[in-house]
Amino acid sequence: MEAPATQPEQSEKLQNSATAHSDDNSAIAAAASAVPSIGSNKSASNKSTEKKIIYSLNVTLSCTEDGSVGERELGLTWVPGTIAELQDEVQKQFNIPVFDQKLTFGPTTLSSKESIQSYSLRNGDSITVEYTTEADVAVILETVTFLQKTLTFLESVEPQLHLFPISPELEASLQTEIDATQVDAFRNACHSGKSPKRRIADSVFFVKAGGLNLLQRLHSAILRLPFKVMPLQVQLLEIGMCQMMWTLSAITETEAVMLEELKLHSIVQSLCRVTLVPNAAISPPRNPYTEWLGDIQLEVINDLISASAGCLACVAEYESPNIQIDLASSPRFLEQIEGALQSLPASFRNSYLLAMFLLTALAYNLDTHRYLCKPHVIQSIIRTWKNADPTPENNATRSESVYLKYLAALQISMLCASRHSFTTQYLQINELLEQFLSEADANEIHTHEVELGYVLNKYIPYLRVAYLPYHAKKTVQACGSDPRYRNLQMMCIETHVLFFQVILIGERERKRMVDQGLMDYVVYLPSVLPAGSRAQKRAKDLVAMLGKEMHLQPPSLNTLARARVAATHFGLDRVLKAPVQELLSEVY
Repeated sequence: MEAPATQPEQSEKLQNSATAHSDDNSAIAAAASAVPSIGSNKSASNKSTEKKIIYSLNVTLSCTEDGSVGERELGLTWVPGTIAELQDEVQKQFNIPVFDQKLTFGPTTLSSKESIQSYSLRNGDSITVEYTTEADVAVILETVTFLQKTLTFLESVEPQLHLFPISPELEASLQTEIDATQVDAFRNACHSGKSPKRRIADSVFFVKAGGLNLLQRLHSAILRLPFKVMPLQVQLLEIGMCQMMWTLSAITETEAVMLEELKLHSIVQSLCRVTLVPNAAISPPRNPYTEWLGDIQLEVINDLISASAGCLACVAEYESPNIQIDLASSPRFLEQIEGALQSLPASFRNSYLLAMFLLTALAYNLDTHRYLCKPHVIQSIIRTWKNADPTPENNATRSESVYLKYLAALQISMLCASRHSFTTQYLQINELLEQFLSEADANEIHTHEVELGYVLNKYIPYLRVAYLPYHAKKTVQACGSDPRYRNLQMMCIETHVLFFQVILIGERERKRMVDQGLMDYVVYLPSVLPAGSRAQKRAKDLVAMLGKEMHLQPPSLNTLARARVAATHFGLDRVLKAPVQELLSEVY
């Protein structure tokens, strides 16, 4: 799941609230309102330009992303000794990260391990720099510096932060040393309508500059402090750390390093900082620093849960079954998610959505169903579904209500469609799905999804349900003879056809489906679903819509054979992996 282009900026609202109460707590208000000007310190560059340039190169900048070519001068007040030093200057002056640079001098590619002299590169010569995209180098490096500085400060005062009251001197230090709004500069560098490659460059550069390591060390330092007595500024900082990890987790190109280095238990710990009890009003822990804030403290909790759940939802989409199992098998984690789904304040709607996204991502792995299909988890989803209708109490709009029901329908049908996972609540689920599907409008759901900015990146788990072998022997045995089970199964399939009606309205999602080799399976859906069923009608409408938006090619014979045996015998997972000859030999 991608992070939204603009994550909820509750921290700014909280800081404004803190400022408004400056008479009650001047230390917090001052700290909360201190917003430095990111990247505004240009004194170093001004001094540099005042010095005499003694070494310069003519640089041709060639961007492979958009094909643009430009001529620039690389002027230095000193003579570099190595190509690595030259690359550092290219990064500093042209905002092109070192890892994304390819330097050539004539026909020769320059190696960072070699010296300037070894290539006879002289003052006034011309080089070419090929690169994918620029990055916000100054902002990223400033963020890394901020993390290091804040970590050093927190570690130095940690023993004092366990005490109450803290000293006036420490209050003053908190004002000047911790500024949670610095996090927004990093998030803006990785979002704000930039091209995907620009966001990738910023994120990868941050990781390579040591930012991820510092981020996790700072987060761990905050987690050692008791949340209930943390000053607001430190609470906002913890939210910021989780939001930054959410941003990084949503970038596919950082997936490998996140899998290797991310401390999953730390994110779960942030998620569980305040226990959420289902169907009970949230009682913030008594905090002597923030009790004057009243309901604002609820927003702090909501932001923390939203940021940590968003990060976990992205990580749960990784191709790592161990992560999904570790989360789903944790009773403490599931209890907190159930609490988030059923929390009473209307301001917690964002937590509802992200908790549902997280559960859905966990359900991609069939081995998690034995944990997620427990009656109390299913009942939590059902209650959330039933409580989604707009009321004066929850202040929800119709589009918010419909979208929450849509997520609940996807989640619960993904669980129920598995032949291992039919639940005892199938009568309730039958009724809810029937009502939802009779009213669901794909365009309305898509519009709200675009407004939210949340994007589900995995398609096979949804296609898996649409290709459920609904009359295979094992499935019939799992369903039993009750026709209501069979009806539920068909509605689960229809729900996931609806999913593709929603996402494939978007041009980028259509391209992804084609690139992943999955579009043919979508086009063939009407042929494998029961004739005259509502699911087949949806599938036909979907293919008709696709035909208007793009040039559809007839599915290959190989795909046709795979799609047929997927729907009649094996399901999609095996069909996508096994040779088609092997599949057909078992069928015939």
